[in-house]
Amino acid sequence: MSSTRDVSKQSDISKSTMEHDGSFKRLASTFRSTIEKGGQFEPEAGRYHLYVSYACPWAHRTLITRELKGLHDIIGLSVVSPRMGNHGWPFANVDAFPGADADPVNNAEHIKDIYLKVEPQYSGR
Repeated sequence: MSSTRDVSKQSDISKSTMEHDGSFKRLASTFRSTIEKGGQFEPEAGRYHLYVSYACPWAHRTLITRELKGLHDIIGLSVVSPRMGNHGWPFANVDAFPGADADPVNNAEHIKDIYLKVEPQYSGR
């Protein structure tokens, strides 16, 4: 299912763009919604799946929250390989890194495939 769209600008630091003053300004996040009763995304067991890379410095927050709120039986979890390549973080079917999983929901090869499935024009933020 791997998409051929080049998103290496997001995974290759040498392709990152800097401002004239040398700083890096992140674009606003595209996928930033809340799960809430009566909202666009209703809470429902089995509806959501969490994808993480242990190499991501923010992943621990989602893992801790999932555990502390007792959501481990409600929200599925898949871990990708920490070895990010040109196509981003791969699942175990592409890189059999110990502890990495295959994607049981979308059968994706890389995390980017999931983003592009939802938003084909996704640019990385």
